[in-house]
Amino acid sequence: MNAIHFLKPELLWLLPSALLPFISYGVKQFGFPGLEDWPKDIISSCLRWGVRALAALTLAVLIIAAAAPFTEGGTVTKVGEGAEIVVVLDRSGSMSEPLQNFDQSVNAKPISKIEASRKVLLKFMDERPADTFGVVAFNAAPIRVAPLSADRELAKAAMLSAEANSSGFTALNRALAMGLDYFNNRPFTASRLVMLVSDGDAVIEPADRVILKNAFKQTRAKLIWVYVHAGAEKNILSSVIAGDNEYVPQAELQQIEINQNVAMNKLFEELEIPYQAFEVNSEAGLKNAVAEIARMTNKPTRYEYRLPRQDYAVYFYVLSILLLGALFWLKQIEIKAWKA
Repeated sequence: MNAIHFLKPELLWLLPSALLPFISYGVKQFGFPGLEDWPKDIISSCLRWGVRALAALTLAVLIIAAAAPFTEGGTVTKVGEGAEIVVVLDRSGSMSEPLQNFDQSVNAKPISKIEASRKVLLKFMDERPADTFGVVAFNAAPIRVAPLSADRELAKAAMLSAEANSSGFTALNRALAMGLDYFNNRPFTASRLVMLVSDGDAVIEPADRVILKNAFKQTRAKLIWVYVHAGAEKNILSSVIAGDNEYVPQAELQQIEINQNVAMNKLFEELEIPYQAFEVNSEAGLKNAVAEIARMTNKPTRYEYRLPRQDYAVYFYVLSILLLGALFWLKQIEIKAWKA
């Protein structure tokens, strides 16, 4: 059985005041001659102390109710299909650029890279009830926005709070390392995935590459890079994997080789870790990429579900109402005047 806790334990110091009815219990008394020769009235004595005990119990129950007793809900282990996913979201200034707009309607509004990413990732979270999510946002420095847990509302709120902010250097290596830290000291019960959502333009030094390689192997996590670009940047792949069905001719590949994002893609491939890249330049392409990721990670997993705490104050208040009702009834039948 779970231990009982109190939301306001300081109120329990008032419990000794529940003994006041044994000192003064408010029953009306009448003058009468000595009754020493009469036999003891055991029933009256029991009633007298019973009323005092009832009043004391009422006070004690009210004090305990005010202290708000509760028990922790604990956790239960559930089995489902999913993964432990840490979303590493780029919020650099370039993520505020609009994606290509394939909607031909007049009133169609452009949507930025980060807005489209948030929109698709939030829907992805809603469709994956068995997954546990953590969120890291980064530009010049990474931020632990939401811990890796089954608290879906916390992860979604963290995702909504991520806004693009230009601040120069993009700390990609530290953001990935922070995302991998989420898996430390956790039992390996499900597929582990670091989902990098970024438009690239970052450099990882050789020393940091070794650290990242060892961290990925130690945590047994897979890296997926969802490369979101606005259509103007050069492609990192010879063809688009998800969404846009665009093909880059062989003649352009030599120019692509010098692109920094191509270098990043090759860097990830050379880390010798489970890795895959998805290249998208529209919201539809982003949706297709995330759907493919969902199929890849839809494997059996065990996860902890935290149960809500159980509050007991309402039961004590109901009991106190019943006790007060009993005291009120006893007061109503009390003799107000001595009849000769």
